[in-house]
Amino acid sequence: MNEYCMFKGNLLRAAPFKDSYIGSPHYVITVSGNDTTPFNIVVNSASTQPGASGNDDVYFYADLNFADPLTAKLQALNLGLYTSGFPRLDYFQDSSLLDIHRMRPVPYEDQNGNRADVNDIIDEILTIDESKPSQSLPFDNGSGQLHNRDFWTPTSPGIVVYGFGFLFLPKKDGLHETHMNQGNPRGPHYNENGAFQDGAVIVQRPDGFAAMFTAFQTQYLPTNAAGDPVATAVALPDYIQGG
Repeated sequence: MNEYCMFKGNLLRAAPFKDSYIGSPHYVITVSGNDTTPFNIVVNSASTQPGASGNDDVYFYADLNFADPLTAKLQALNLGLYTSGFPRLDYFQDSSLLDIHRMRPVPYEDQNGNRADVNDIIDEILTIDESKPSQSLPFDNGSGQLHNRDFWTPTSPGIVVYGFGFLFLPKKDGLHETHMNQGNPRGPHYNENGAFQDGAVIVQRPDGFAAMFTAFQTQYLPTNAAGDPVATAVALPDYIQGG
């Protein structure tokens, strides 16, 4: 069974998603633990299941000044992979983690250059400057096939990334599902529901913490103690609009 986990690593490089890439749309964050072995943390840049509006935007919220008691617990942990002994996240039950009503539909790429897309937001948090030279490196998008993506190194040193989610199987060389893992209606993702197993990416920089939270417009709230939508649950966009 694939357990909910957290990986704490030093940021090595990152690859924003581009239309030309094969595979599901993810922003790739490469870190290393207590050795130099690369470990990939991926963030959904777009949804593979369009919402009622027909678009594939993810619901996204970046807290650029993340202040929560769990940051002290995270700082105390050594680098590496954890399947226990780390703070477990829940978007719905832990109101101090984030205000879900602040999540907004965000495209992975904004053609108008308004710096209002997922790629740009993560770039800014990780200090990735896409105007600098990049390095083309192979990346396994989960299919077992390697395809090159353009990676940039951060402009600021000493950035630590905490990724919450589930391991890539069978290699266990990265983690995905760094999004809300509850509220899925009956269908292909219903058995992925659970409480206190939500994914996220928290970033520790010299000037403090930032956090990135992702959810899908096809998920429903409120949820019960098992993470399943209750009978009166509504789709995430309606839940947010309803206050």
